Amino acid sequence: MSTIYGGNSDRPQNIYTFAPITNVGTSEVIEIDGTIITVIDKVTGGQITHQLQGSMNGVDWAGFTDSSIKEPGIHLDTYSGYAVRYVRVVVSASHATRTLTTTICCDA
Repeated sequence: MSTIYGGNSDRPQNIYTFAPITNVGTSEVIEIDGTIITVIDKVTGGQITHQLQGSMNGVDWAGFTDSSIKEPGIHLDTYSGYAVRYVRVVVSASHATRTLTTTICCDA
């Protein structure tokens, strides 16, 4: 984790796209700097259940909200006031033919 996303005056430097998650699984972990987090989820192939999680130390994780079920399509969520150091995406219910691609923007 050498790059920190957020806190940069050049907005494109604050945007990161996680590797797509097919079936159930956990994304890579990224380090962020900011308290306004905007997430765009692209769901293909069918319904998925997932959760954006944050951590202060990269070991202990908590969800920003409860897990959510999303239908195929593009979905946007914004979280404000969460001061965490690391974030990840966890898909807890899916199928091998379904994919979640998450893009995150973190800003001060």
